[in-house]
Amino acid sequence: MHKAVFMVPVFETFSERPLGRTLSILGKSYLHLLRVRLKHLDIDRNYYALLLIGSMDGVITQQELALMLETDKVSIVRVVDYLTLKGYVKRIRKPDDMRKRSLKLTEKAILAIPEIRKSISELNDLVLNGVDITRIHELSETIRIIKSNMTENIQTL
Repeated sequence: MHKAVFMVPVFETFSERPLGRTLSILGKSYLHLLRVRLKHLDIDRNYYALLLIGSMDGVITQQELALMLETDKVSIVRVVDYLTLKGYVKRIRKPDDMRKRSLKLTEKAILAIPEIRKSISELNDLVLNGVDITRIHELSETIRIIKSNMTENIQTL
């Protein structure tokens, strides 16, 4: 009886590794660290969506939130449903267009916002520890360029 041997490919250069995979791993690790810091809250995701809704002070629709988060409407419905179910967001009918609803934070969310902001700020400091400010600015610019390149290529498909 032979045992299966799995070979892990060795990628010698950065350009051989899928960039999306590397960034996905970073994103998952970051979210895990944030969840640990905010584990006493009864939500375990969508913190940034909550901050965006709060920053718009009740004058943001699901469609506008989808644009700000650069995601599809179906995903946003799930995000808002989750935050509504947990008691952090409520949908309010817009008086000028009864088909549309504004998103507004509840008192529970308003109380959690300062801690979420603080946790994100502290976590950013933690994960960027040892990276000087020049390199942080370069990273930000590099990410902007990558995003722009991807957007251009998506539009030409």
